[in-house]
Amino acid sequence: MATGIDGFHQKHVSFSMVEVGDLPAHCPPKEAQKWNMHPKVFLQFDGKGRASCPYCGTKYELA
Repeated sequence: MATGIDGFHQKHVSFSMVEVGDLPAHCPPKEAQKWNMHPKVFLQFDGKGRASCPYCGTKYELA
């Protein structure tokens, strides 16, 4: 069994885990600094529990 990082994680540096209890999730997250924000985007997770922000490319995965 391979234990390496798959393409979803490998291509993107910014990655966050989201707890199911924190849904609905959005980017930027609550803890983001105000100077570093783009418009809030609510994330839609795919069948594998993954989502990405169309503005900044941050990848999210359900824990």
